Amino acid sequence: MDLRLIENEEKYYDFIRILRTHQENTMGFLEQVEITSEQQFRYMEKYQKNYLICVNESVIPVGWIGIVDNDIRLCVDPQFKGNGIGTFMLSSFIKLYPNGEAKVLIGNKASNKLFQSNGFKIYKHDEKFIYYKFIISE
Repeated sequence: MDLRLIENEEKYYDFIRILRTHQENTMGFLEQVEITSEQQFRYMEKYQKNYLICVNESVIPVGWIGIVDNDIRLCVDPQFKGNGIGTFMLSSFIKLYPNGEAKVLIGNKASNKLFQSNGFKIYKHDEKFIYYKFIISE
């Protein structure tokens, strides 16, 4: 699958919201809440530049990745999972934000595996979260 990251535009705001609240994805996020289109629009007006959209060779959006308060968050469309999209997005994104960190729910096995397999190391944890920092390999 040929993938690339493109700038976030208003036409992708609902795509981000729908993936974020999709039943197969929502449990991986810190908060499981419904988000209205209006709430998403207001949020994106503030953080639009912090998000990138991953598209395939047909320019169909298949995922998104963003950073807010130095915390990386990402999401892959469930129908495209298992195709290396998360790895592509994360490995591309850390070139732009090498100091980005991640706070992942302990039970989110897929995200924990993704961050660990892409050069992120655990720097602390508590009863709910594992905290990762990117470590450049020597």
